[in-house]
Amino acid sequence: MRLRWTWKLGRIAGIEVGIHPSWLIIYALVVTSAIGFTPLFSPELSHRSTIVLGLVAALVLFASVVAHEFAHALVARRLGIPIGGITLFLFGGVATIESEPNSPADEFRVAIAGPALSVALAIVFGALYAGTMALGWLWVATLCAYLALTNAALAAFNLLPAFPSDGGRVLRSLLWRLNRSQAKATLWASWVSVVFAGLLAATGGYFVIADREMRGLWWVVLGLFLWQAAVVSGRRARVDLALERLHVADCMLKTLIPVPANTMVASFIGEVAGSPGAGYPVVDRGALVGLADVRNTSGLPFAMWDRTPVSSVMVPIARVPALQGHESARDALMRLHESGADGLPVYEGGELVGIVTRDSIFRKLHDGAAVRRSA
Repeated sequence: MRLRWTWKLGRIAGIEVGIHPSWLIIYALVVTSAIGFTPLFSPELSHRSTIVLGLVAALVLFASVVAHEFAHALVARRLGIPIGGITLFLFGGVATIESEPNSPADEFRVAIAGPALSVALAIVFGALYAGTMALGWLWVATLCAYLALTNAALAAFNLLPAFPSDGGRVLRSLLWRLNRSQAKATLWASWVSVVFAGLLAATGGYFVIADREMRGLWWVVLGLFLWQAAVVSGRRARVDLALERLHVADCMLKTLIPVPANTMVASFIGEVAGSPGAGYPVVDRGALVGLADVRNTSGLPFAMWDRTPVSSVMVPIARVPALQGHESARDALMRLHESGADGLPVYEGGELVGIVTRDSIFRKLHDGAAVRRSA
């Protein structure tokens, strides 16, 4: 998840940390909550001490949320999953994971790391409360009691089965392990999340209407946010599931037009490229040396077209991973993204039988969807 208009705070352990302006709302709510908690727990404290405690508690809780997200980020980085950054916003914090985990076990480790750290912080603050209370340090003890409770609540909230929250991702990891399909697991987790979000919003609405409890509005807003996130995740999951079921052999370019490595770009574009559904392997003395695509020439000035051979703009075959026809289109898309190539070679029995591209995959996906709609 990426949020616009984020204020960058800096980097910690190489990970960028930022705050979205909406987080100021939750900061104010936490300050108010802490101020309301203090008289109930320690009525002996003065009004000024209560306000200071509320401000300090909100800042420490802010650090706790950052630590929660860092737990996700550091575990993901240790597993080789790239991290985009950490952002605090209206509903807490989010660590941007740049790619999906490779296995259910990795998914579970990344998802559970945040709640586990929050539980650990709750225990630490609980121990500090007991120690400071025994020493008679009432202000510090009250602060630690509030932070122990809020960190425990943070862990519990994040473990709710609402994808893409931590609990939803834990649920997805378990479903993924059971049915061996990440896309199907995401779809099922999204359905569970839609039901849960609907119940949360309906409960909040009941409190507002029946009990005139305005705090129920927060449940409604939170439920609608989780519902929207679950619906978006479900839509993506349906696309992923379709890609997972589509084989590379079904969407690759099967018409291969070999292009000699010494062919000038002008000749390639004017005479060779443009054949519908064709891929262009570059050959040198009968050996495959690269893959050519019209997009490879985008940075080449027009004046250089008749003086630049295709071998200068092709993607060398050694730089791109090879695919097999039985692999899924989803895996092919991931490898296209990771390699940065426009096309990947497809082999059967050691022989080049096709080239798969993003366009060929989504064209086949679109054609399949069109056929289903007309059926």
